[in-house]
Amino acid sequence: MIFDNAGNLYGITGKGGIKGNGVVFELGPTEKKWKQTILHSFVGTDGANPAGGLIMDPAGNLYGTTQNGPDGTATVFELSRAGGYWTEQVTYTIAQPLLVGLPNGLIMDTAGNIFGTTTFTIFELSPDGLGAWNPNVLYTFTDGLKDGAYVLGTSVLDRAGNLYGTTENGGAFGEKDFGYGTVWKLTHGKKGWTEKVLYSFKGGTKDGLAPVAGIVFDAARNIYGTTYLGGTSNNGTVFELVAQVGSDTYEERVLWNFNGTDGSEPFSSLVLDSGGNLYGTTLIGGSTDESGSTGNGVVLEVTP
Repeated sequence: MIFDNAGNLYGITGKGGIKGNGVVFELGPTEKKWKQTILHSFVGTDGANPAGGLIMDPAGNLYGTTQNGPDGTATVFELSRAGGYWTEQVTYTIAQPLLVGLPNGLIMDTAGNIFGTTTFTIFELSPDGLGAWNPNVLYTFTDGLKDGAYVLGTSVLDRAGNLYGTTENGGAFGEKDFGYGTVWKLTHGKKGWTEKVLYSFKGGTKDGLAPVAGIVFDAARNIYGTTYLGGTSNNGTVFELVAQVGSDTYEERVLWNFNGTDGSEPFSSLVLDSGGNLYGTTLIGGSTDESGSTGNGVVLEVTP
C-alpha cells in the first residue's frame, strides 16, 4: 500500500468488487477510525485481478497492473481524479501474456516515465503529452543461463536511471531456465539497453535460491533481498550483495537463514530504514498451533 501527502492509504484487492474482479480502494483517517472508499471496481473489459501494488505520480494519479483483462490480455491501468470522481483507463495492453508473461509492479522516474516487468520482458511507458502512453519493450529475457529467467518482483531504479531486479530461475548455476535465480541490472547506453547479471545464486544451503521479490538499496549501493527457498534449512534467506569499490561487481553474503520457527518462504520485498534495519514478511512459518501445523507467517526485522 502507498500513502499520499494527506495521510490517505491506497491499495488493491485481487478479487471482490461488483464483478468479483478486484478493486482499487482508499483508506482515509477519521477521528476514531479509518474510512474505506472503493475508487474503482474492475468489470473485466477494463482489466481484472490487479496485482503488484500501486504507484502515484505528483498529480495524485494512480497506476497499477492487472493479471487478466478482455480476450485473455493483461493490462497497465491509470486512475485519475477530477471533480471528486475517479476515472480508469487502460494505458497498456499485454496482448499475449502467455508469450511475454504476466505483469508485475510498476515504478516511475522523475520525468514521469513508467517502467515495469512481465515474466519475460522489461518495458517502458512514456507519456506523449496528450494523455496517451507510448510503450517500448526495453529487454526480453532469452537465455536463462546468461540473463536469468522468470521475473516476478518489482524492479527498482537508481539515481542514474539504471534498472535492477531479480529472476526466480536461470543464472550460471543449475540447468538454464531452472537455475537458482539471479539479480540483474539493465543499463541504458548509446546502443540501447544492456542487461547484466550481477549475481547468480548457487542454490541449496550456500546462498539461497529463487529470489522472487524485488530488491532495495542502501546509500553505499549495497543490495538487499530475499530468497524464497534455500539456506541452511531450505526455508529461505535474507541476503546482501556488497558493492565492490571501483567496479560494478558484488559479493554476496547471507544475513539470515530462516529455520521455520522464525518464518519461512519470504515472498515480498524488504523495507530498509535509515538505521540499516530491514523489515519484511514470510508466507508461512512462525509459531505453530497445538497440532504442530506450520505457522501462518511472520513480520520480521533484521538488524545489523
